[in-house]
Amino acid sequence: MIRIDVLDAADAARYVPGLAAVLTDCVQNGASVSFMKPYGQADAEAFFHRVAGQVAAGGAVLVAAFSGDRILGTAQLGLDMPQNQPHRAEVRKMLVHSAGRQQGIAASMLGRLEAEALARGRTLLVLDTSSDVARRVYERGGWSRCGHIPDFALWPDGGLCDTTFYMKDLTPHAILRAADVIVRDAREDDLPAILAITNEAIETTTALWSDEPVTLENRRDWWLDRLASGNPVLVAEEAGGVAGFGSYLQFRAWDGYRNAVEHSVYVRADRRRSGVGSALVEALIARARTAGKQVIIGGIEGQNHASLKLHRRAGFIEVGRMPGIGEKFGRKLDLVFVQKQIA
Repeated sequence: MIRIDVLDAADAARYVPGLAAVLTDCVQNGASVSFMKPYGQADAEAFFHRVAGQVAAGGAVLVAAFSGDRILGTAQLGLDMPQNQPHRAEVRKMLVHSAGRQQGIAASMLGRLEAEALARGRTLLVLDTSSDVARRVYERGGWSRCGHIPDFALWPDGGLCDTTFYMKDLTPHAILRAADVIVRDAREDDLPAILAITNEAIETTTALWSDEPVTLENRRDWWLDRLASGNPVLVAEEAGGVAGFGSYLQFRAWDGYRNAVEHSVYVRADRRRSGVGSALVEALIARARTAGKQVIIGGIEGQNHASLKLHRRAGFIEVGRMPGIGEKFGRKLDLVFVQKQIA
């Protein structure tokens, strides 16, 4: 049975040998965590004595994963941010002993650090890693990939390694009550409302990279085409009116993409940032999962911060960014691809 404890300064000092044993094992087994070989127990103990001092000064939160009395993992939350970043913290030194792998220890420590961050008013977390195994842990935990730097650091034996940066927004967000919005399949009599939402997005936003408004007949053909191909068109109904709509289709036409779908969601101008978009995204995820799909993808304009944040909160991760690929309203647009594994 694994338990995750937060260590105060006294505990940190008491458990220095056990914490150091985890760090030493990780470095000796090739983890790029700031240290080079040769690296031994004494080096690691000196490091954790410094960490205990940071904990005492309020600059860090230290957690440890125990199996009985043995420490099998440790991680830190760095709180010593600049004055203009009081809402931010950094996850540091996520370490699991080789004897504790594949027990969910890293995910459990990560969850505990997220809770500790929120308890201290820290709502934006960042980290970086060179480990493919760690990347999978973070992405399953809803962290968003936000950058990749080749040749960023060295492996303990020498040789350059890349690092990938991640972030997670912990800001609590409003969720509409079930009575506020009903997500259902679109009907033909919803098409005028869908048309109005579509044309407003074309005329006033960069959410749709079209220049010319579409017609009701165009929306009817679009709706019928989606239904004929077995893809859903959903609307969010609120107070008897359509507040938004969404749909998905196969990501690319070739057979190999049969289990990947790309979704789109549009919300009426007066109902944006109200939770309608989140309700539609969650409904599309559920529909795709029921249909046996494995991945759901979105393409979002790079300055559409509200949509990017919505998708991060829904567990999507950024997997690619194409700078300046589009153009609208006389300016270049970036395209950001996000995806979520649903099976």
